[in-house]
Amino acid sequence: MMSSSGITFPQGSNAAPLAARVVLWPRILLSYAFLHGLWFALYAFFGKGFAYVGWPPFYVSEFLLGLALITLLATRRLGSLVLTPLGGILSCFVLWQITSMVPYLETFGFNALRDSVIWGYSLFGLTIAALIVRLPRSLEISVQRYGRFARLYIILGPIAWMTTLYLHDWLPTWPGTNTSIPLIKGDEYGTHLAGIFAFSLLGLGKARSWWAPVIMFDILLGMSVRSGLLAFLCAAAFVLILRPRIGKMAILATASSILVLALVVFDMRFTPPGASRELSAEVLSRSLVSLVSNSEHSDFEGTKEWRLKWWRTIGNYTFAGPFFWTGKGYGVNLAESDGFSVGTQEEPLRSPHNSHLTFLARSGVPGLILWMLLQGTWAASILRSYLRARKLKLHNWAGLFAWLLTYWIAFIVAASFDVFLEGPMAGIPFWTVFGLGWGSHTLFRNCLHGRGGEAATLPVVWRDRPREYAAV
Repeated sequence: MMSSSGITFPQGSNAAPLAARVVLWPRILLSYAFLHGLWFALYAFFGKGFAYVGWPPFYVSEFLLGLALITLLATRRLGSLVLTPLGGILSCFVLWQITSMVPYLETFGFNALRDSVIWGYSLFGLTIAALIVRLPRSLEISVQRYGRFARLYIILGPIAWMTTLYLHDWLPTWPGTNTSIPLIKGDEYGTHLAGIFAFSLLGLGKARSWWAPVIMFDILLGMSVRSGLLAFLCAAAFVLILRPRIGKMAILATASSILVLALVVFDMRFTPPGASRELSAEVLSRSLVSLVSNSEHSDFEGTKEWRLKWWRTIGNYTFAGPFFWTGKGYGVNLAESDGFSVGTQEEPLRSPHNSHLTFLARSGVPGLILWMLLQGTWAASILRSYLRARKLKLHNWAGLFAWLLTYWIAFIVAASFDVFLEGPMAGIPFWTVFGLGWGSHTLFRNCLHGRGGEAATLPVVWRDRPREYAAV
């Protein structure tokens, strides 16, 4: 019997269906990878404006989560990943979070599930890692597509951010809500710029030399948001220390100096209607000073002191209080319970402005320790792979691990000052980076030890494309 591809199969055998499955499954898995990448980009460009697509209480994030579960099972790599050290820690972490959520389902219902997405989105990380191990070429495709996203974001991202910031009252909103389209937070904006900055500086994909100066200008547009600015600065400092490039550093220093001098010399100030803070050198100076010390300006210092009081309260009732082991659980509104309630009745604040302390408040000290152990193990694994690749002069692998580690740092820093990982706008991209790192580390280890079959060919594939993956 002749197939459409010209391959002859014996009649009466199951070879044809088997071959069809062999061809079909990779396409289905790569289709999910494409859809996941599209969601990543839409969250970056539209923020909460995209997150509200759907039918309450089910939105696009839940739709993608369902597809991720199906894809994870289809990869047949779940067992091999769970048996790794990182997989074991992730399993313990998720199980502890489940024990902190289940007792409150009957009392709080859907709110308990909604608050649990901060750890529930870890399914995306596991799925992405399984995809890379199952289809190594998906890693190469992901890097290529991120390069396309980066080119668009350094131009259109600032437009979306400025539109959110200064044209909010004129933007369309989702029916029945105050959520505009787009609606991007400054920490999301700064974190993605940090990732793109590292991507360009490390020479991955089709990055160009003009990207870095443009990114420096882009981040100045978000200088009034301290968490986003700090996330970018920490990530940028890390990648420059990790892979110093004298030529690019000189270009960046010159471009940044010109921009700041222009603000100072010409006293450029811009305060659009409805904005609470102007764009100027003075605001930039206040933001930087408030990051490291007390500021005399109440608009910066007030929110800082409010956060610190809440964080101390959480520490008191966990480390030195009755919620040491269990936390307050998932479902309770922490802002109301702790006495720091703000926000509108439609969208009240539910969690502290620190995603790491959310784990402490909701799952106790053991939950925080498992979270720190999970992230520390991931970072150590990626750093170890980076150092090994650099020692073996595998420049593309080294650049990949350096980029992922830098991106992760930006997410971790931003999550320390805002309700960040609790929503899909940052939660899904964060766990995507986590999964890319986990899968890349596993694949790289298999390549070095000659395991994984198809995985062992990946370095050859990269060497065949020197223009797409420039040496670091």
